[in-house]
Amino acid sequence: KRRESRVAVAISLVFSYPLAFAGFRDGVLDLAKVPVEKRSNGLLNKVTVACLSFITGLALVVKDVSFVLSFGGATLGNALIYVYPALMFRGAVKKMGDKASAGLKTEVKLAMANAGLGIGMGLVGAKMALKALTA
Repeated sequence: KRRESRVAVAISLVFSYPLAFAGFRDGVLDLAKVPVEKRSNGLLNKVTVACLSFITGLALVVKDVSFVLSFGGATLGNALIYVYPALMFRGAVKKMGDKASAGLKTEVKLAMANAGLGIGMGLVGAKMALKALTA
């Protein structure tokens, strides 16, 4: 059974990596504030090599993939479930301006409190993942 699970993880990584990596690379370029029109093939290739080198360096240091999965689940999972929806709802209500009812404005406060709870749970999960790494 152990062999089959390793094969399943390998297949999952091989076929999902290009999609996730393209988003990561574009996110790096967005954080660096590189306009879309200046993203030439040469620049994309250089950023790709730099990002892959960084990720490969991390892979050489991190020997246990369970840490990566647990840390990613704790942080990204909580963000996806609790934080992002609350932020999107707040933005939608903000765009409504004066048309937003008092009930919607109250609901935004509750949604943001829920997001804060999600951040707290993400921090606890991240701390537990880090604790398991050092144990």
